Amino acid sequence: MTIKRAPFMTVSATITLCLFLQPVHAAPKRQQPRPEIFTDLLQCRAIADNAQRLACFDRQVGAMEAAAQRDEVVVLDKGELSKTRKTLFGFSFPKLPFLGGADGDDQKDRQEDGFSQITAKIASVRSLGYGKWQIGLDDGAQWITTEAIVAGNPKVGQDIELKRAAMGSFMGKVDGGRAVRMKRVG
Repeated sequence: MTIKRAPFMTVSATITLCLFLQPVHAAPKRQQPRPEIFTDLLQCRAIADNAQRLACFDRQVGAMEAAAQRDEVVVLDKGELSKTRKTLFGFSFPKLPFLGGADGDDQKDRQEDGFSQITAKIASVRSLGYGKWQIGLDDGAQWITTEAIVAGNPKVGQDIELKRAAMGSFMGKVDGGRAVRMKRVG
């Protein structure tokens, strides 16, 4: 493909244009490697002899139970994972596969599981002066407003809606009021 540079375009603008015209190939989602203790359990299914297969299952389930008691293996269902993600909402973490982040993670995935916003009850409030507040949620999370709330003070028991905003920031609305910028502090 040949692109003629217009007289008003700089070299860097031409390079940028060429990059946009390149075909885009979506990277396939990689499945995360499973723990060895789990794959060993799955390999028991391949044993043809019933007695040996049962012995293998008993041995591997015992090993998995012992690992769980030592907190080396944790098993979460989708509901528990969703609760965990909700309690971590507002913190900045790398994309961890066990929290739902992986290559190809997009905004639609986050919105479907409630990760782009949460609604909670206010459990505590503390004035920081100048219309700014520290707000404790019912799940223990602590947030501060980084701009003043001008219409009414937040109160214990009110609902607060927190949403992901541009460039890693968050917006919060207390009882449907005006949205203000907020930051998770604990």
